[in-house]
Amino acid sequence: MKIMIISNLYPPDVLGGYEILCEQVALQLEQKGHEIQVLTSDHGSSDSCEQITRTLKVYRPFSEKADFERANRSRTATYNFSVTAEAVRKTAPDVIFIWSLLRLTPGPARAAEASGIPVFYTFNDENIAGFAANHFSLKPRALFHWFMDRFITPEITLSDIRFTHTTCISRVTKENIIARGVPIHDAKVIYQGIPISRFPIRTEEPGMLHEPVRLLYAGQLHRYKGVHTIIEALGILSAQKGIPPVELTIAGTGPEDYLKELHAAAQQAGITPKFAGRIAHEQMPGTYRVHDLFIFPSIWQEPFGLTHLEAMASGLPVISTTNGGQGEFLVDRKNCLSFTPGDPADLADKLGSMLSDHRLRAALASEARATVERSFTYTRYVDELEAELLRIAGEDAHVTR
Repeated sequence: MKIMIISNLYPPDVLGGYEILCEQVALQLEQKGHEIQVLTSDHGSSDSCEQITRTLKVYRPFSEKADFERANRSRTATYNFSVTAEAVRKTAPDVIFIWSLLRLTPGPARAAEASGIPVFYTFNDENIAGFAANHFSLKPRALFHWFMDRFITPEITLSDIRFTHTTCISRVTKENIIARGVPIHDAKVIYQGIPISRFPIRTEEPGMLHEPVRLLYAGQLHRYKGVHTIIEALGILSAQKGIPPVELTIAGTGPEDYLKELHAAAQQAGITPKFAGRIAHEQMPGTYRVHDLFIFPSIWQEPFGLTHLEAMASGLPVISTTNGGQGEFLVDRKNCLSFTPGDPADLADKLGSMLSDHRLRAALASEARATVERSFTYTRYVDELEAELLRIAGEDAHVTR
């Protein structure tokens, strides 16, 4: 089967794990015997090759904040429609697999659907809802935007895009996208997985702690990620007796103003975290294995939790919020300890329990690894995607005949 993958970015140009996962999926599908063609943007790199075409445009670089920019979006949508239509004509794929349209506009999706070739969407976050058209309202400003979306620049909205074949990363993501006006009620939830062999379990006894205890956060550094909650919780714990000394590693990057906030919070709490910056994905397995506990304090509803799965596979006990997609595989006191988002006192309580109870740590670490092995392997994930792609291509081919 010939598959065209459309995505805003493709390695080596990445924002994070989802672009890396896109490449991993493409390579695995290729190993399964499928012919893969990738159409992506020239953001960060314009080097194309036989299988990767970097000719799409983003309407604003990812290093810059994206405002609404109606005229710029319209130009980008028109351009990307044309580029995609030509690429589809030349490639003649059996199915078009759309990974991410973030900052590409819906232009590529509209061209893909206009081709008559079956289109398969996967939603790893809620960004697609940012292209939803404004609803009718008699309020002047809202009425203006509705009129523009409906009659002047519909190409920057999701109007007329059918979303016949879709999958979502989690139930939370699906429900939130629907709530924001995107009609994907029949979307299938396919949980992502990780290449578990890349994350071997720590050689030490499950639940063992170094001295000082090594805590790890890995992810983007934005306030909604709640990293300040860890620092505030450690400030609370520092005043308690019987708590072993700890070292906190914060791996990731983010806006300068939030980094300053974190440094100020650490100074107030009397701790000195290690700000490791962005750690290359190929170095993360080693990073997990030299730490003792993984903490994920996100306040907002995360679409899923790939870093959770990586840490769990590596044998780290996990303390996390569970209000997002990660709550669909984390079970409190079975494979993690959960705490209330944005509540440093609750986190301090759970962290204190984890630090003082070796048996608890060992049980959580063992069950966490087993959870990944049972249900969240990379092979299972790609197999489910492949089955959907084959089904979609086969159904549409049958209808065409």
